[in-house]
Amino acid sequence: MTVRFSTMLLATTAVVAMAPTCAFAMGKDEPVGAAAHAVDAEPVATDEVRTDERDERNQSEIVVVGKSYGREVGKTVTPLKDVANTVTVIEREQIEAQNLFTLEDALTATNGITVNGIGSEDPSYFSRGFAISNYLVDGVPTLSFNFPGVVPDLFAYDRIEVLRGPAGLFSGSGNPSGSINLVRKRPLDAFKLQGSAGYGSYDNLRLELDMSAPLGDRAGARMGMMAQDQDQFFDYAHRNRVNAFAVGSVEIGDRTTVTVGGSYDRFRPSIQSGLPGYAGDSAGNDGRLLDVRRSTYLGADWNRFESKTWTGFAEIAHRISDRWTLRATGLFTDVDRIDIYSYVGNAAITTAANAVTPALANNGTTTQIAYRGDSFSKTRSFDVNGVGSFPLFGRDQTLILGADYQAQDYDSYYTRLSGYARINVFNPVSPTEPPLTPYAASPYYPVQGTNAICPNRTTPVTPAPANCVLQSYGGTNTVIEQYGMYGQLRLQPVAGLTLVGGGRLTWWEQTIDTLLPTPARGQPQNIDNRFTPYAGVVWDVTPNLNIYGSYADSFTPQAAPANRVREDGGKVQPLIGSQYEVGSKFALMNDRLLLSAAVYQIEQTGRIFNPPELTTVYLQVGKVRARGIEAEATGEILPGWRVNGGYTFTRTKYLEDTQPQYEGLSLTPIIPKHMIKAFTNYTVRNGALQGASVGGSVTWFSETSGGTPSIIVPVTSATPNGRSISSVVRQPAYAVVDLRAGYKVSEQLSLSVNVANVLDRNYYARISSTGRGNYYGTPRTVFATLRFAYP
Repeated sequence: MTVRFSTMLLATTAVVAMAPTCAFAMGKDEPVGAAAHAVDAEPVATDEVRTDERDERNQSEIVVVGKSYGREVGKTVTPLKDVANTVTVIEREQIEAQNLFTLEDALTATNGITVNGIGSEDPSYFSRGFAISNYLVDGVPTLSFNFPGVVPDLFAYDRIEVLRGPAGLFSGSGNPSGSINLVRKRPLDAFKLQGSAGYGSYDNLRLELDMSAPLGDRAGARMGMMAQDQDQFFDYAHRNRVNAFAVGSVEIGDRTTVTVGGSYDRFRPSIQSGLPGYAGDSAGNDGRLLDVRRSTYLGADWNRFESKTWTGFAEIAHRISDRWTLRATGLFTDVDRIDIYSYVGNAAITTAANAVTPALANNGTTTQIAYRGDSFSKTRSFDVNGVGSFPLFGRDQTLILGADYQAQDYDSYYTRLSGYARINVFNPVSPTEPPLTPYAASPYYPVQGTNAICPNRTTPVTPAPANCVLQSYGGTNTVIEQYGMYGQLRLQPVAGLTLVGGGRLTWWEQTIDTLLPTPARGQPQNIDNRFTPYAGVVWDVTPNLNIYGSYADSFTPQAAPANRVREDGGKVQPLIGSQYEVGSKFALMNDRLLLSAAVYQIEQTGRIFNPPELTTVYLQVGKVRARGIEAEATGEILPGWRVNGGYTFTRTKYLEDTQPQYEGLSLTPIIPKHMIKAFTNYTVRNGALQGASVGGSVTWFSETSGGTPSIIVPVTSATPNGRSISSVVRQPAYAVVDLRAGYKVSEQLSLSVNVANVLDRNYYARISSTGRGNYYGTPRTVFATLRFAYP
């Protein structure tokens, strides 16, 4: 049955792999059964495929280059070791083995990635010193993961592909950090019903049902539903989620395939902004993290948000010949999200020992802020490309040409009531929910616990009434549009040498209009004809070992500061990032195990600085650098024994800044200098214990920190010794160990038990500063899963 393309990522380099045993070919539709996906790393004929014992997992083990789709074109096959960049793939097998329910779970387990962020439900993912801002679905770039998009559940996806380094060639604007591609589940070539029921600590219940069926000889459908309900380890918090998807595919003639699908996600979590820390002191010493109960929650028992996300996509693929395929894809996402929550202000905890004067110490009592945000977003993405090969120099060469379009139209209404209540971090009591409306002004509100009588006024009163606070509110409409044209050529002039070159032209525009309280049109910000190059070279030292090098750059739009103009009178320029990467890849165990190592350097220039002595201009003089080493192992050590993981070394630094005291400091100290993430699982394939499996993972971070260090400042009453107060907090090195065990009762039934943080390590998983945004890691948890499949 010839349906179901497996559309893939790729960002800058253009190559992604599911497993080292496989190879890639471009464009031609082949059967989607397991046998069609696993191919040797040696060139094979156009319609020839080879299988191994792992095919029974019915997973697509393929290598992808650029905008290709894991299909052969002529005899063109590219082994994973010929990829000139660093890519990590989290497969469905690993997702299920480690219970990686969400994208945040998966990236927490991904080598080289640091998860952070002040909002509990809006994490950021850092790679090579910068936050990842490029996302793709089935290889199509999209803005749907921008706020107010929520962290996706992985139920509807087969795998995640993470490229590290600039990803501009196939994504457009973004940080020089990498890209994340989520690959959807597609219809299978035979009927299959599968599902699971799991239950664990904190009343964590998860149910899944997934069905795929052929519809005649030329069509197929797949659909699934998921529900999860759980408490969380911190007080009051609860999560509830429902998710469903459906995908259909049909062949029209022998060369055209149409695929359509959609999904619905309803997410209801409790939201918070984390814990504050102790402030530094006037002597310049750093602050420190709190030592309180891990269950401490500084929100309110009414904190909540609800998001409803609808997505739809359509794809048409036409095989022009055995060498060339054209593909057009459209994506649409609609997000409605309502956030209602209370959070602590950005004040650090002070005591008599670290306050400017003992009388000013807050001793753990800080203010609460009530917030409501109503957000409505629609995103659209379109991508059309042609992928194929042509003969030259006696070999097949590959070419990708395409164009894409991305847009987001986003309305945001908010209201904020600052200082409406107080809370003590050592004995928190939930405040009462105040009235909140983001669409109109509200009258003064009495600070809870003060019994103040406030004027029934919606405008400021002078002098300000004691213990009364006034809400701020507003609304904006943000429209972002980006389109571009791209191309990539993979050329092999002589045996053993591959040259890769590509480029992209991008047009980007953003307009922010004020909707409330006083409507006003915003000034469009645009970037035209921005060229993003990519170049790489791969040299095969031996059939199993190569050395590669690559260059890529990126651009990141940035807004000009309010009430300031550029010193030379020009418009604000984007941040420019450039990366050089050199590495080597080594295939072992008959191409079942891939070892890779790389070194890289990224420099980003054009950072905005507002000089305090010049209040009407800004400068673009900042320059930062990230350097690092990454080593990774992926595949099978022995039959049934798989490993995924590696080691990363990251060092970031301010190189040039108008404040010399910052030069030499780390740009992103929340990223550990040394990081190890490794997962392994062994399945017994024969003997008395056949069907049993055991595995585990370890995550180790060296010391990290967050916040702003103490610097020399003018002497004032708040800084009598001429030093600012440090907001730096530090997390010592730590390791977290997870274990799992499973047993396959039959081909239809299996059981597993996962124990996360088995040593019950007490640590902070996210840190920010002494203000807020510091989160404890999850304590020891247990989760048991029953999985079934038919047939």
